[in-house]
Amino acid sequence: MGALEKLERRNQDYLLLETIKRVGVQNYSLLSRLTGINPETIRYKVNKHLTRLGLNTTVNINYGELGLTLSFLIVKPGANSGRGWLDGTSYLIYTSKLLGTSKYFCLAAVPVRFRKKYLDILQDMKERGELEDFEMTDLYWVRYPPFRADLYDFERKTWHMDWNRFSLFSKESGPSYISVNRDSVVDYVDLKILKSMLEDPTLPLAKTAKGMNANPRTVRYHNSEHISNGKFILSNNIRWVKPLQEGSPGKMMQVALLFRNLGEQDIEKVRKFCNNLPFTWFEAGTAERTYLSLADVPLETFQETLQRIESYLGGIGQHYELMLLDSGSSRSLGIPDEMFDAERGWRLFNVPIRASEDPGGEKA
Repeated sequence: MGALEKLERRNQDYLLLETIKRVGVQNYSLLSRLTGINPETIRYKVNKHLTRLGLNTTVNINYGELGLTLSFLIVKPGANSGRGWLDGTSYLIYTSKLLGTSKYFCLAAVPVRFRKKYLDILQDMKERGELEDFEMTDLYWVRYPPFRADLYDFERKTWHMDWNRFSLFSKESGPSYISVNRDSVVDYVDLKILKSMLEDPTLPLAKTAKGMNANPRTVRYHNSEHISNGKFILSNNIRWVKPLQEGSPGKMMQVALLFRNLGEQDIEKVRKFCNNLPFTWFEAGTAERTYLSLADVPLETFQETLQRIESYLGGIGQHYELMLLDSGSSRSLGIPDEMFDAERGWRLFNVPIRASEDPGGEKA
């Protein structure tokens, strides 16, 4: 392939990725109209070509609109519990073991009305020895940084960082939401559609309906009236997943970067840095200006990235924690749909006796 053809293909790929971020991947005709690319070419690129580029499509969920409060958990299991504590802990939507320790980093999405009882459950697990210790911190705002196609090397299928221009990159962009302290109007069918879209946004609604054992017309109605017209999905996005596709998670370093109790100017500096990293796919903060970001860093860029973090951000705030996550055991962002009952909504089981006076908890 000549240099001109490579440039044309790269420009076409870039245009398609930017358009997917705007409108998603389910409507090939719409993507064709917006890009000028043949619908069959769109179909091929979405289903085959993106994978060859080391990329995957996804959707960004507004957990607040589902009636869920997002929190981060740092858990140290009991000496004899192994991974068993994970089976007994509900509402975890992301989990990963911290390399070099026995601790786990998790994201939990808990219904607002169950917040106190959920803490009681964790405390009860600690008293029974299933957990040695835990920290749970609510996130006030959440943002999903968009895929940076301008920094992606389509030939090498990885990121291209020009650290000399790093400080010149634009400020943060992408959808965000603020935690809402109320219940949601989401229903059982909505959650199943959202879960299917998270797992594979390209899956036709007819196949989603079949997997749910539901009437396709019902699924199409819920998708049109609740999902598309609601606020459950903030946006569409692209993720770099090449090492995971190839079965080589060691070529990707997953990092959680945590800053506590930042000043107003400090948090702006930290956010600008993390948003200029194309590896960052999630960021969030608390009302007290504790800041969290998650990033998937290519192994060949990892050492340089660590040096830049120390150079740009060392000394900011009380201290920062850089947690290395086990990419081989990480569980992708999900939806706790297994905790939702079609008639009664969100449920919570195994509530200890001290929380039984708070209505809504149930014993398994």
